[in-house]
Amino acid sequence: MGSVEKGETLKALVIIDMTNDFVYDTYDYEGTLYEGKLVAPMGKAIVDNIAKLVIKVVKGGTVSVFRLPKDHASAFMNPELELKIAELGINEVFITGLVEEVCIYINSMGFLERGFKTNIVKGCTAPFNKEKGREAFRELTECGAKMVDDIPDDIKVILLLEDEHDENSEEIKSGAWPPHNMKGTPGALTVKTIRDALEERI
Repeated sequence: MGSVEKGETLKALVIIDMTNDFVYDTYDYEGTLYEGKLVAPMGKAIVDNIAKLVIKVVKGGTVSVFRLPKDHASAFMNPELELKIAELGINEVFITGLVEEVCIYINSMGFLERGFKTNIVKGCTAPFNKEKGREAFRELTECGAKMVDDIPDDIKVILLLEDEHDENSEEIKSGAWPPHNMKGTPGALTVKTIRDALEERI
């Protein structure tokens, strides 16, 4: 992708942690039934809304999709994220996914702190705890994030920031969290509805 002209805004749809382990209590993968881990109770309610955004972006023309795994709540702990967004010239993001009071908050704050115009798409995020989610959004809006009803038509990049661990993960080894989104397992995959909407562009 070429350099961004002065004043031009290159936008990205960001989808955070919409994985099987976080979204579904049980799910089928290639004919086998699995149980989700650390399921967000309201996660299922936003799957179709996010898929509709993805379809809108894909239908808008050529779109680049990048999956960047993260081993911490903050995707910025993976240096590849900053390298990729700098390479692409992204300067505005539209945030969706799970969960409002943890990864949505932490990563939205990460974008804000780095000077990105940061938007959170209404109806496309969910909390573990509703009140904590509201508190997180109050703080984010005070810091400059905007709540928006929809995404623009000119988004050309989709970033999948997905929780993924192995046995050496600090989160797993600490015992603070049970094994979840383990690398190479169906639990770490983006949910099928969203993957289908991406038309195998991952």
